[in-house]
Amino acid sequence: MTNTVAPVPAGFHSLNPYIAVDGAAEAIDFYRRAFGAKQISRMDGPDGTVMHAELRIGDSTLQMGDPLPEYGLIAPGADGVTSAIMIYCEDVDALFAQAVEAGASVVTAVNDFPSGDRYGTVMDPFGHRWSLATRVEDVSPEEAERRIAEWIAQQS
Repeated sequence: MTNTVAPVPAGFHSLNPYIAVDGAAEAIDFYRRAFGAKQISRMDGPDGTVMHAELRIGDSTLQMGDPLPEYGLIAPGADGVTSAIMIYCEDVDALFAQAVEAGASVVTAVNDFPSGDRYGTVMDPFGHRWSLATRVEDVSPEEAERRIAEWIAQQS
């Protein structure tokens, strides 16, 4: 018997991050205002916490919910974050301004990066770091490596 079920559901990509957010309901609203997210689904627990939600940002899915420490899912803490979420978009300057207007904090202002991206970084009010970028120049891997090595040397 042949399986006719698609191994990756329609509308999803192979990689779909899941983040734990302390205050997930408020975060959903923030991601709508900051990044134009659209809620695909949401399941609340009996106590009103968000057990699982799926948002569409651009052409990708972000899964999230309130922390579930019993499953090892905890929100970022005061010590910093261990990851960042990258969004490629049509106009990084506009999306960056929209995110800051919605309440994100500037980590790195938008600038032209040696990789060929126009790039900036914000921190959302829930402790998650977001890298925002628009490709502005096609750069070969070798040229990008050379430019980034030069940039790193200048940072030292």
